Amino acid sequence: MNIVESSSFLANLMNNSTVCELKYELSCELYRMSTFSTFPLNVPVSERSLARAGFYYTGVKDKVKCFSCGLMLDNWKQGDSALEKHKQLYPSCSFIQNLLSVTNLGSSSHSAFSPPATINSLSPSLHSITIAPSLEQIGFFSAAFSSFPQEPVTSRAVEDQPHLRHHYYNPAMSTEDARLCTFQTWPLTFLSPTDLAKAGFYYTGPGDKVACFTCGGQLSNWEPKDNAMSEHRRYFPSCPFVENKTRDQPIFSISNQSMQTHVARVKTFINWPTRIPVRPEQLANAGFYYVGRNDDVKCFCCDGGLRCWESGDDPWIEHAKWFPRCGYLLRIKGREFVNQIQARFPHLLEQLLSTSDTPVDESANPPTIHSEPGESHSEDVIMMNTPVVKAALEMGFSRRLIKQTVQSKILATEENYKTINDLVSDLLTAEDEKREEEKERQSEEVASDDLSLIRKNRMALFQHLTYVLPILESLLSAKVITELERDVIKQKTQTPLQARELIDTILVKGNAAAHIFRNCLRECDPMLYKDLFGEFD
Repeated sequence: MNIVESSSFLANLMNNSTVCELKYELSCELYRMSTFSTFPLNVPVSERSLARAGFYYTGVKDKVKCFSCGLMLDNWKQGDSALEKHKQLYPSCSFIQNLLSVTNLGSSSHSAFSPPATINSLSPSLHSITIAPSLEQIGFFSAAFSSFPQEPVTSRAVEDQPHLRHHYYNPAMSTEDARLCTFQTWPLTFLSPTDLAKAGFYYTGPGDKVACFTCGGQLSNWEPKDNAMSEHRRYFPSCPFVENKTRDQPIFSISNQSMQTHVARVKTFINWPTRIPVRPEQLANAGFYYVGRNDDVKCFCCDGGLRCWESGDDPWIEHAKWFPRCGYLLRIKGREFVNQIQARFPHLLEQLLSTSDTPVDESANPPTIHSEPGESHSEDVIMMNTPVVKAALEMGFSRRLIKQTVQSKILATEENYKTINDLVSDLLTAEDEKREEEKERQSEEVASDDLSLIRKNRMALFQHLTYVLPILESLLSAKVITELERDVIKQKTQTPLQARELIDTILVKGNAAAHIFRNCLRECDPMLYKDLFGEFD
């Protein structure tokens, strides 16, 4: 380490174990600087500027690599700025983001010295250390740097705001629903916006940067194994939101574990009938996933089912109206919202109980309630045990069809069926509509040959699709995918992972996207196309 040996101060610092223990790693600017000992002399960019921009020398010609994001650059020319190139080519790099958020290099977590392994002699209240002016003359780092964290931060970009910690509060982001709405352009697929919103974060950008509405702490550079709440607790343990969540976090049961992420629910709407006036995104946000029949959806948490959607329906309102005790609903929208919806329909249960003009004898013994699987909520149980409904069941009508028809009646008129004739008439109409829906569904299946073929060969494509990048460019040119979707797929480290993400993206986009993908595959990999789809036309 010639740089260290040339400085008596640094040499003494290394030899004096009572001061601190230096950890030589690439997050240390001084260490990066030392890697340039064999850097070519004719390169028109200084070693110091490269090290300060996060780069270390690879040993090959003039090629350098960022210790944080892995960006590699070479062929340096007169006038090049290492820092500007780094910011331009990889703006989401955690080192660059941290560098931009401070006024000097010293206050970054990647300052000249890596954090000591143990600093028992330093008081926890010590917030900064001032370096002697003589050290500044070495020219490798600024005059002050922050107090040492216990663990070096090399992959997670963390921006704490201690001066705001006791004063920062964003009331506009105080509800989970408000935070969730900020994730409309969230770039990652492996980390659910719902989980981030639950952990107190809202999306700020750029890249995958999020901020806590309570403490103002910011995190980015998320990885697939990360848990939002755990990371929040790890980096900002004193955040009031984290402390309250740790102590008072409500626990509720989830009916369908596989559907608890927003992405998983959205993917179930691949064959959602286009004539239904409610968008899949709205339903997925409200906790619903598509069960694959008609317009039936169910909540992943409370297992409540709804169907017969009409223009103007708000999934959140319907959720609160029919299943007010759903844990997911209460967590996202809050008790006040649910109470407001319930107040708009104060006599809903009474209407369900009312089956004739005869007043209900409240002193009479309550009827015996018989519930079916999936009817765990009192609203469903009451609705399916009225005399009119029982009469329709005895006539042989489907229980599911009756339930859907009664729900539709209540939603449309806020009144229940008073006579069996009215219910039977609507049931017959519903059966006719169901037959028409089945015909349309069959027609849609015939028209979606490309989508069906890709779905059928999904696993084979995961394993054998190798020309992912040229297909991505073709799909981007055809406007099937966005630049953001392309970049997310390209960030996957292995080709099979890229293929999996690409195929899942195409399946979500529907038959038109599947048709274009199939044509791209035929052009880029004709042998695989032939193996999967047969001979060319």
